[in-house]
Amino acid sequence: MKYTIEMIGWEYHIQTKSLDAEQSEQARWDIDNISELADLHLNGEADFEICALDNSGNGPLSLTVYDENNKSVLELEANDFTHYSEIEELCEKDWDKDVEINPNSDDYENTLYLEKDYSGSVFYYEVESDEVPTKDDFLYSSLCIITPNGDIDLIGKLIFKPNALKGELDGDGIPNYLDLESGKHKGTYMNLFTSDGENIEIND
Repeated sequence: MKYTIEMIGWEYHIQTKSLDAEQSEQARWDIDNISELADLHLNGEADFEICALDNSGNGPLSLTVYDENNKSVLELEANDFTHYSEIEELCEKDWDKDVEINPNSDDYENTLYLEKDYSGSVFYYEVESDEVPTKDDFLYSSLCIITPNGDIDLIGKLIFKPNALKGELDGDGIPNYLDLESGKHKGTYMNLFTSDGENIEIND
């Protein structure tokens, strides 16, 4: 039987781009505008982009499983989820991922960082199972975005019996889902992290 999974929480939509010295100076002095900089550097041109749900424990996170008749058969909250490393036969898997966007790292000279936050976003998955899914069938991996403002802890992969779920939007091995409906927009933030150690907030 097929089951539909709805995972709801606080969504981070993050885009980053490495800027050279000239681009960085232009972003700082000539443009200094979120919309213009996003159009110039990030629309289809980001070096890194992700939509994922918060896993810091600061916001609500829930998962509901529906059967083919759209009947709810399982409801989980954040404290019901187990990291895959706690399962002996999976502890050697390499499903966690750290993404460093700091300037002067291997991939960035200066970092242009754009974050959009949404509450109540829904990530959709679909699984097949001969038995009704239970709490013990679901695990997660971690995705950590390392920034000069601190680390952002996100849900990486959703894992079911005991495979990492995949979907149409699979990319480079981080969050997989069939579809996404962003919730209520809560904020947009842009920073320019320079190779000189400056953290410049950019506002519209």
